[in-house]
Amino acid sequence: MHSPYAGAHPGITMDRFTFVPHAQPTDGPGFVSQLRIDSGAGAARYQRLFTFTPVFESADGALAYAVDQASAWMQRKTLA
Repeated sequence: MHSPYAGAHPGITMDRFTFVPHAQPTDGPGFVSQLRIDSGAGAARYQRLFTFTPVFESADGALAYAVDQASAWMQRKTLA
C-alpha cells in the first residue's frame, strides 16, 4: 500500500544515499515511520526500507521520527 504521505517530504541526499521518510497508516489508529534509503544507479541501484516500531498519533510525528533516524544515520556515517 502506497502511503498518501510519501510526498510530504522530498527526501534528503548525502553522498550517494537518498533518504525518503514516509508515514504509513496502521490498521488501527496511528501511523508508523518508514525510511527508504536509495543508493547506486542503474543495475547497481538498491533500496532498503526500514519500518520503525513506535506508533504515532499523527503522520507529522511519524515523518519527524523518520527524518530524525535519517539524520542520526548520516551523523554516524560522517563520523566513520
